[in-house]
Amino acid sequence: MPKFTKAHFDQLINPRSIVIAGASDKTGPGSYNLMENLLKEGIEKTIYPVNIRSDEVLGHKAYKRIRDIPEVVDLAIVMVPREAVAEAVSDCVEKGIKNVLIVSQGFADADQAGHDMQDALLNIVEGTNTCLIGPNTIGVANSFDYFHTSFQKFDLYPRANALICQSGMFVLASADFTDGLGIGIDIGNGAEVSFNDLLPHLGKDDRVDIINLHMEGLADGADFVEIASKITPEKPVLAYKVGKSEEGAKAAASHSGALASEGHVVEAAFEKAGVMRVDDLEEMTDLNKALLTYPEMKGKRIAIISISGGGGITMVDALGDCGLEIATPSQAVLDKIQDFNPPWLEISNPVDSWMAVLQKGLAGANVEILRLLLADDQIDGAVVLLNAYRTTGYESLAEWVEGIAEAQQDFQDKPVALWAFGKNQHEVIEKAEESGMVAGFSSPKRATQALAGLYRYHHEIKNRKPEKIPEPAGIERSAVKKILGGVGALGTETLEILEAYGVRTARAQLVTDRQELVKVAEDIGYPLVMKIASDQILHKTDVGGVKLNIQNGDELLSSYVEMISTTSAAVPDAVIEGVHLQSFVSGGVETIIGATRHEGFGPVIMFGLGGVLTEILDDVSFALAPVSKPEALAMLGKLKASAIFDGVRGAEPIDKELLADVIMRVSKLMEDFPEISELDINPFTLDAHNGIALDARVILQ
Repeated sequence: MPKFTKAHFDQLINPRSIVIAGASDKTGPGSYNLMENLLKEGIEKTIYPVNIRSDEVLGHKAYKRIRDIPEVVDLAIVMVPREAVAEAVSDCVEKGIKNVLIVSQGFADADQAGHDMQDALLNIVEGTNTCLIGPNTIGVANSFDYFHTSFQKFDLYPRANALICQSGMFVLASADFTDGLGIGIDIGNGAEVSFNDLLPHLGKDDRVDIINLHMEGLADGADFVEIASKITPEKPVLAYKVGKSEEGAKAAASHSGALASEGHVVEAAFEKAGVMRVDDLEEMTDLNKALLTYPEMKGKRIAIISISGGGGITMVDALGDCGLEIATPSQAVLDKIQDFNPPWLEISNPVDSWMAVLQKGLAGANVEILRLLLADDQIDGAVVLLNAYRTTGYESLAEWVEGIAEAQQDFQDKPVALWAFGKNQHEVIEKAEESGMVAGFSSPKRATQALAGLYRYHHEIKNRKPEKIPEPAGIERSAVKKILGGVGALGTETLEILEAYGVRTARAQLVTDRQELVKVAEDIGYPLVMKIASDQILHKTDVGGVKLNIQNGDELLSSYVEMISTTSAAVPDAVIEGVHLQSFVSGGVETIIGATRHEGFGPVIMFGLGGVLTEILDDVSFALAPVSKPEALAMLGKLKASAIFDGVRGAEPIDKELLADVIMRVSKLMEDFPEISELDINPFTLDAHNGIALDARVILQ
């Protein structure tokens, strides 16, 4: 059972009583006095100040220690120097206080001594009912019940959303970052209470329709995926992840490990959980607007109304960049709009409304055109361009936006987004949004990104059911267990492991001396591939350790001598066991299928173009195990060069179903055998009918 229960959550965001350790009687501007803020704002809570030097703080009796207060409060707020925090937390445990919110800084956010102090705090609360929030946090903001723990003054701007963050600025500036805020919780360093602890409770809170995350780091990623995936079909979860680190990948020994940076892994976790990642704070703001404003979006077909031809074309480009479509209105609707215009102006989408404005007025023309378009079954939504210059006339603008809101009221399943441009754009957007029916944006990109996110949630994430992943047929676990139990390092056994999991391979044979070289070659049959056999040489091609398309015995012997000499000179410390010989397979598309393990996330599966292109192009996709067939197929489509799988310049399309099956088998292998640390199949070559692993490498824990 989780330590952080619903009772903890309820008492954290809306406590009846609080103790403030480190309460100060300093008041006025620059005092940053939480107790003063709470008293001035009339927040109705029982407050117990703790101050070792005073008997009274701001008219309230003060106590020397937390353990001296007369009741068990719901929340302790600790604002003392870091050296005194451990004593305060010990008092809270002794007193039986459920939540301790540590505002104090200088712990894991500082020097090694601070790290040690934070570890000591965790030891104090281990095995108790006391939970730590922070350190280094401003705590909680709850606009539903009007309560906050900020030592800085700020405005609570209510919205039906929530935010879990790791920096107080995101709560304080929530009007800018999340378009207002219902519940905000800053976990600071996240020493104990984490995203995973808070998410289930926000997911069940009926007042919250959207959950926002600001993440500097994500521990326990597998648990996060499990928790978030239960929430996202019911309400959107948006994540702004910062602090991408590549350091973990630098120590990896395989292509898969080197390419699987933290950013890639977190992206894969979000994808699996249905979490919508945002690239910047503007996108987070705009998605909050769209998802809170519009109840649904049935399709991608968007109509554009503009008094400027150039503005309409700009919006067309933005819609295309976001994956939305330019609607083709029905001819009947186009004919009606044509009646407002001279015959020489041919009406299409985008709809240039300027000539109609001259006839019917700014508001009259645009609103009537909008209603005609929204009534058309060929259209799923609209973008209206608003000329927000003061010279336009505020009365005309007000009438215009009011008409748009009224039209939206009648067509709620077809979102109408506004792009307001001009000096008074923010004033116009604010006026338009007063209705709660439409959302305004300051650029084409922001408007179209918001609509694209709205579409994605309603069509790809909402009501998504948990998927059962069937076990691939023909798996022989016992064979792999026997192989792994009998070797210290893997050579040709790697291909045997893949065969045991149903992956077809070009079986290689190790040759340790020149005498048996020709005999083995004749047994396999020409043409051949020769590869150097050494655990110390990972990238064989780079050091002359691969020879392709060997046609006869003379070429075989000369290639052998050259390869041994070249690789020995290039990697003098390498132990060379001999060479591997295998059949040469030509043609087809070379891909790489790999896997690595990330702490907290488990097996991460990688797919991309293979051979020497793997690291040159860095065109790869990732998914967390277990990988389903739809996820495997989606990995193919995420590559920038995915068109190659459909056949280019007369080539046949490759067998995508076969490729997806191999990805699933690799995923299952990594799940079944945790002793496998990293795996590469490179290349896995396939065409329209067959696929075969030509080379592979497994690294054991």
